[in-house]
Amino acid sequence: MSQLSRRAFLRTTAGACATASGGCLGLARGGAHRKDAVERLKVAVIGVGGYGQANVRAVCGAGEELVALCDVDESELLAGREQVARQYPAVRLYKDFRVLLDAEKGVDAVFIATPDHGHAMQAAWAMARGCHVYIEPPLARTLREVRVLRKQARQHNVTVQLGNQGSAKAEFRRALEVLTAGVIGEVGEIHVWTNRPVWPQGINRPDGCDPVPAGLDWDLWLGGAPARPFKNKVYHRFNWRGWHDFGTGTLGDAGSHLLNLPFRALALGAPVAVEADGTTERFAETYAKASTVRFEFAPHKRKTRLTAVWYDGDRKPEPEVMPQVTAAFGRIPDAGCLLVGAKGVWFVSDESGTRHYLAVQGEERVRDFEKHEACEAAPLVFPRVKSQQQEFLDAVRCGTRSFSDMSHAAPLTETVLAGCAAQRVPGRLEWNSRKGRFMNSVEAGRLVAPGYRRGWSVENIGK
Repeated sequence: MSQLSRRAFLRTTAGACATASGGCLGLARGGAHRKDAVERLKVAVIGVGGYGQANVRAVCGAGEELVALCDVDESELLAGREQVARQYPAVRLYKDFRVLLDAEKGVDAVFIATPDHGHAMQAAWAMARGCHVYIEPPLARTLREVRVLRKQARQHNVTVQLGNQGSAKAEFRRALEVLTAGVIGEVGEIHVWTNRPVWPQGINRPDGCDPVPAGLDWDLWLGGAPARPFKNKVYHRFNWRGWHDFGTGTLGDAGSHLLNLPFRALALGAPVAVEADGTTERFAETYAKASTVRFEFAPHKRKTRLTAVWYDGDRKPEPEVMPQVTAAFGRIPDAGCLLVGAKGVWFVSDESGTRHYLAVQGEERVRDFEKHEACEAAPLVFPRVKSQQQEFLDAVRCGTRSFSDMSHAAPLTETVLAGCAAQRVPGRLEWNSRKGRFMNSVEAGRLVAPGYRRGWSVENIGK
C-alpha cells in the first residue's frame, strides 16, 4: 500500500469509519429494542461452548449487560458462568432457550452458537420476541429455514448478523475494495477447496446406546431433530457436523467462510443449478468423506453464467488451473479460494480470508496483494471494525445495517445448502430460489423442508 493510501486508510479508520471503540456505522434502518448511547444492551448467549466462548468474550469486552447464558450441557454452562462471574455476578443460567426467551423480558440481542439444527429454531424464537440475532454459520440447516428466517427478519424488523468472522478483518475488506474496483476484470470461474472434514463422516449409525452424561439434557440437544439414542463421542459435542439430522457437513462448516469473498465481490445470488461431479460413497445418515460440487450462477451484471467448483476431503483443483499459485507456493495449499478473471487471478490462502494474493495478466506468480502496485488506486469504501460481534452490537444500538446481514447471509446459505443437497442426491439439480424448490428432483425436494419432532416448529413460533 502506498504512503498516500496508508494516510487515507488512517484517516478513514480514525474518522468516518472508526468503530474499534464501538461507534455507529452503516445505513440507518429501523428495528426493535433500540437503545440510546448510554444505556447498555441486554444480551443473551445461546450455546456457551466452542465459538460461544468468543461471543461471550465479545459481549464482555463491549461492556454490554450479559443477562443470561443458555446451554443444554450443564458443564459448559457452569464454565461459562465462571468465565464471566467477576463482571456479571448476577448472570442467569438456562438449559432451554425457550424458557430463557420467555423469562427474560427486554433482551435486545441474542448470540447463537449451537449445532446447525438449532440455529433457525432459536433465531426464529428470538426474532418473534423482538430480539436481534447473531448466528454462527450456517444461518440454518435447511433451505426452507432460510426462507422462514428471511421473512421473520423483515416482519419483526430486526438486525441479523452471520458470524463469518473473516468479514470483519481489515485485510478482507481491503481485498473486497480492490476486487470490486475491477483489478482482475470479469470473473468466469471460481475454485474453492478445503482439507476438511476433521470429524467422522461417511459412516453408518452405530448400534446400541450409552448412558447420557450427567448434566446433559439429551432431549433438548436433539431439539426438533428425530429422536435417537445417545452414543458417546458420536454426536455431542463436536462430531454432529457430519450427520444430516444435525449438521451440514464440510460445506456448511467452511463454505460460509471460503465463499464469502466471491459472494460479496461478484454480488452473487443463489445458484440456478448445482451438481456433485463426484463424491466418495454416499451414506444414509452422514455426508460423504469427500466431494466435488459444481455451482452455476445466472448472469448478474455479467455477460455469461459463472461457475464455482467446491472441493472437500483433501480434494483440490488441478495444478493447471492455477499455475501462478503453484509457482509462488510450490504446491496447492490445503485450503483456498481462487477467482479467475479476464485480467488476472486472485487467490485466498486461508479459510478466514486474511491472506490474499494477486497476479495480473502476464505475471507468472501471485504476490501479496498489499504489496502489489495494481491495488493502490482502489478507493477505500468499507469501514474498519474491531470484530464481527462488535459490529453487530453497534448495529443493534444505532439502528444501522450489519455487514453480514440477511441480504448477504440468505443467498450465501442457500448456495451452501443447495450444495449439501447435491452431495446427497446424484445428478444436476435445478434450483429456483424465488419459488424455494428444486425443479427437477423429487428426491432433492424432500431435503428442502424435512419435518420436525412433534412440539417443535420453526414457523408460527411461540404462538
